[in-house]
Amino acid sequence: MRTAYLLVSHGSSDPRHQAGLSRLAHGVRQHLGRLGWSNEQSVSWVQPSNFDESNDARLHSAIDVPLGGNELLPFRSRGAVQGDSSDLPIVGTATLEATERSLAEQLVQFAHKIASQDIEQLVIVPLFLLAGVHVTEDLPAEIAAARPQLPPHLQVNCLSYLGGQGQFKQYVAARLAKTKADRCVLLAHGSRRTAGNRAIQQWGKALDTDVAFWSVAPDLETQVYSLMQQGYQHIAIAPFFLFPGGITDAITHYTEQIAEHLPKLSLRLLSPLGTNSDLSKVVAELALAAPHPLPTMAWCASAQPVAENSITA
Repeated sequence: MRTAYLLVSHGSSDPRHQAGLSRLAHGVRQHLGRLGWSNEQSVSWVQPSNFDESNDARLHSAIDVPLGGNELLPFRSRGAVQGDSSDLPIVGTATLEATERSLAEQLVQFAHKIASQDIEQLVIVPLFLLAGVHVTEDLPAEIAAARPQLPPHLQVNCLSYLGGQGQFKQYVAARLAKTKADRCVLLAHGSRRTAGNRAIQQWGKALDTDVAFWSVAPDLETQVYSLMQQGYQHIAIAPFFLFPGGITDAITHYTEQIAEHLPKLSLRLLSPLGTNSDLSKVVAELALAAPHPLPTMAWCASAQPVAENSITA
């Protein structure tokens, strides 16, 4: 079955989010080729809304057709994989928010763009870290709204959200294990709803890390000071976000302030989770290992509703 893939994230008005998402899609496409993806495709589609091409020349090495607005642009990659790029799949991107078009409209547009490639199945890969409202309600609703306008032969299937996948948890664990520190603090956005924070606490327990939140207690300074009181001198801070943005900038500034107040302490702030190229391999493996065809929307039954305000991308 000829398959195309669509990575769906939360979205942001910060152009770095789309840049990171596009870079991830490019990496997934390359890894699918390395991992044995056998469909014959010649074009990959990305959505460049809020995206500054000049800041990511390594990704967009050749733009083929100039289109306006939020059109999906075809691009060719150069030099990343040996062999003919026509052996690589179609990998696109879309967002739930911070875009002129709804996700349903983006899905319809993407489906019609790939129609000429004889695609029979579209696999949606939700890049959300927690099973919040976006996962349990918004995403299924947008897919349902798009379905009547999609080509009748196209089977649309959706994987489970990224944060619920065992491979992703292993990726995060391996990343933290490589960090040289006495102790690590997992820093998430947090929510006024305790259910959303409980999921992060479970992550912290599984990873043997302390947990702090940006918007609710316990905050980062409290956790860092507590660890210092316990005798830890080298502490790593791991933001539980996929891509950089306004909050991660604020986290950087806040970490610098803590370091100034605690000069004897060594603090190391890690980059967001999606900035590591290893994540593209994880996402590619998840997409490639998915049964074809998938039971449509089967992932919804297992998603546990948590806080609406949980940060999921």
